[in-house]
Amino acid sequence: MRKNDVTCAACGAGFRRLELTTPPATKGEYRCPACDEVLEKFDGSAFIAYRLTIQPSMKAARA
Repeated sequence: MRKNDVTCAACGAGFRRLELTTPPATKGEYRCPACDEVLEKFDGSAFIAYRLTIQPSMKAARA
């Protein structure tokens, strides 16, 4: 299992990213729930999970 932190470039929201190389794998993309910015596209080689850890900037979320 790999863990790292990801920040949305558009609104500043912070996420904890977890990656598991065991099935089931995830294919698709993850978008920031606050501003809909694409944070990552998945190729289906691992299971990826995101958890919001830092609230987005309200000014950026309204734009």
